[in-house]
Amino acid sequence: MITALAAAVLAIAAATRIQRWWFSRSWTLAGAIIVLLCMSIHMALNVKTVESAVRVTLGAGVPGTIKMLLVCGICVGTAIVFTTVTSSQHLKKLLWLHVSLSVVTAALSFYFFFKTPWPASNPDNRTFDHQYAFLPGYAEGLMLGMAYPLLLCLMVTIIAIRQADRRTATGWGLIIISPGAAALSAYAALRIGYLGSVRWGLIDPTPTPFAISRLLAVVGVLFVATGVLVTSIGTALTSRAQLRAFDDLHSELLARWPGALRPSEPGSGAADRTADRAAELLDALSLEAKRQALPNQGAALSRTEVAHAVAEWIITDRIPEGLGSDNLRARAATSDVRWARELGETYAREIERKLVREQ
Repeated sequence: MITALAAAVLAIAAATRIQRWWFSRSWTLAGAIIVLLCMSIHMALNVKTVESAVRVTLGAGVPGTIKMLLVCGICVGTAIVFTTVTSSQHLKKLLWLHVSLSVVTAALSFYFFFKTPWPASNPDNRTFDHQYAFLPGYAEGLMLGMAYPLLLCLMVTIIAIRQADRRTATGWGLIIISPGAAALSAYAALRIGYLGSVRWGLIDPTPTPFAISRLLAVVGVLFVATGVLVTSIGTALTSRAQLRAFDDLHSELLARWPGALRPSEPGSGAADRTADRAAELLDALSLEAKRQALPNQGAALSRTEVAHAVAEWIITDRIPEGLGSDNLRARAATSDVRWARELGETYAREIERKLVREQ
């Protein structure tokens, strides 16, 4: 029941992102959709009634085959999301590298796996793991199928730990993904190590490694899926909070300069819409500076001093000493959204103080 419910939730989460991806063509959204869909189908195949129906309809070995493909899909989707949020250089080359490695290892895995005839007893997946997976052909195929997931999950674990920033939604997503990636690394390493050891006669077959690996897989998938969802949901919530922070100043300036309005693209995410509103605010601020003949060159003020000066200027229509047009732009280390938020929060506080004084 829980597995079926999780599969349905993941499918719904994927569906909600498809429309946004259609308009934005975002790599991050594309990766998230691939991860969520593959996880949803993988979990659905773990429901006994679904697995039995697939076995009867398409063949006994088909559920396991589909799961192998889905693991590759999950890895590719994870690689896309992870690469886009942690790397800004050579993005397409890195994505092609991940896809190529996944396709090559999957092709080799299928070659070894399917050149070996399926057992005459037509076993289910668990019976196959315990009695046949370590035999020549099957073992090589399964080990190759786990090679790319092992390398990817190790890389994700190491980089996520190093780059996770608790101040951002993406950072929290990486923090949650890290233990999931570590669990999946252990899952892949355990299966490769066990199958290789039994295949070449180093140890005797035992069901224990597969029982442990199944638990690791469930834990890893849940953490990775949660991390992907937290990144997406957290980014949306953070963007809305940022927008609320400068909404009053935005409304005031756009009332003066409606021509600064720039409609967001259909299907834009919350982060894109917030960035558009921040750009509108800064454009309107520049237009107001031109109308009131603000000096081009201002004094060397701190960001806090500039924010207070802008708030005083907009509220009183008097230009504070030292404020110039060059002070209005976001500085090199500050994004437009963050700068708009600082201006908006200071403006809201000054408005509140003014109302208190007038009472």
